[in-house]
Amino acid sequence: MSSLKDESGPARPETLSPPGITELASLTDGRDPGEYETRYPVSAWIQIGLEMVYLLALEGFALFALIAMALYVLHGAQGGAIFDFIGPYKGNERLVAYASIGLSGGCGGCTFALKWLYHTVAKRQWNRDRVIWRLTVPISSALLAVFSGLMIISGLVPFLSHAALMVPTTGAAYGFFVGLFSDNVLAALQKIAFNVFGTVDGKGKPEEQSTPESGGG
Repeated sequence: MSSLKDESGPARPETLSPPGITELASLTDGRDPGEYETRYPVSAWIQIGLEMVYLLALEGFALFALIAMALYVLHGAQGGAIFDFIGPYKGNERLVAYASIGLSGGCGGCTFALKWLYHTVAKRQWNRDRVIWRLTVPISSALLAVFSGLMIISGLVPFLSHAALMVPTTGAAYGFFVGLFSDNVLAALQKIAFNVFGTVDGKGKPEEQSTPESGGG
């Protein structure tokens, strides 16, 4: 068995014992065993609950719309809300593909925001000043998914096959991926814009887009 050398003394044998509680802070949220009381007042929990309901409602709506769209595309459902709104699927394939991308992007954004909501609550990093971020992430993720998809379809960003995005299932998968990693996609697009257009003053690189760790929920 290999050994670990201590700078202050002779080598000591490597141990395979479980890590201590302090080393598991990321799993225990920094709490001691048996510590279960909430760290937030009732007023904070009311806002946390409302934010969670908002995100779950948006995600539920987007999922319901995607299911209805799947029935419309795969089974040729007639007379439903989608059919009444856009008509037969044939001739409206692009519109359905864009809608799939946007709705899935919203789902990804909701999942992303929900993940950071429970993460920041548990880590004592939740605060009211970032409520705008948590409320707008699903909307911005949906828009980002649609317009980044348009960049690919138009050939402006030769990243994927534009024909693949015209398939609703592929478009939905792409949209969810973009929505789930929307902050990373924005940072990547910012780098592309810098390389193409440069900065306003022509000096240095623009500041990096904020990530969830530095600027998210």
